[in-house]
Amino acid sequence: MKLKSLFAILVLVASLPVKAALIVDPNDPRTWQGASVGTFAQLFYGSNTLANRQQVVNNQLLDDTFFNAAGFSGASLVNATGVANPGRSLDQPNANDGNNGTYNYVLGGTVAAAANGIDDLWIQTLTDTPGDAVWDMGFQATKAAIFNTIDHGPLPQEAIESTVYLSNDLITWTQAVTERVWMEGIYSDLSVQWDGFVYAVGTGTNATFRYASIIRGGPGALISDGDNEINGVLGLRGDFTPPPTTVPEPSTLALLWLGLAGLAASRRRK
Repeated sequence: MKLKSLFAILVLVASLPVKAALIVDPNDPRTWQGASVGTFAQLFYGSNTLANRQQVVNNQLLDDTFFNAAGFSGASLVNATGVANPGRSLDQPNANDGNNGTYNYVLGGTVAAAANGIDDLWIQTLTDTPGDAVWDMGFQATKAAIFNTIDHGPLPQEAIESTVYLSNDLITWTQAVTERVWMEGIYSDLSVQWDGFVYAVGTGTNATFRYASIIRGGPGALISDGDNEINGVLGLRGDFTPPPTTVPEPSTLALLWLGLAGLAASRRRK
């Protein structure tokens, strides 16, 4: 195999998010920060009944993993009208201190730094007008992952407290629909709580879009209390994965090389 082809494979493999762990039991007894399958049935389909919990399962709404956004650049904020109040969440993964398991945060920083990455920084969008706060996906996306920050309950309402609109021309905006929720947020450290309930939106069809605009509250929000906290936005393909445009970290490449070398050695022995 040529080196260029092998490197392309390595880039693709390293770019894949954590494998999906869709919730398949409508009577799953677990809760995530107090939210159950029944909670989502109530919020998305009107009542906590077996039929509606089955809709949650059938529509593949819930994924019991974290969204692995490491290595991917967030969409770029290209219109910051009404974007304000940048802040930083204090509970860090794999750190055991007084912020562990809390929603503690501090205000400060710049809007650009807080809005363009997928990290512990966030902003608020303070208007109700599509087209004010706009992120550019950088390509024709089929879905958009919305990374939010939780600062208090109830949940998951406080994590999905925005309405997203999608567009290709910055003029005509289509209200997005929520298509999937990653229950564990962006970190594999499950003691971190403020990152929970990452959600992906789309048009409800295979139509693509270049831009996403986020307003506070609105018809697509689970709660409207006058504010929201947006960590970042990331354009996705139709299978809910980001485009493989990044180069893996050297340590990741080393591990992949070792894995491929092991496979080659195993084949030679056979």
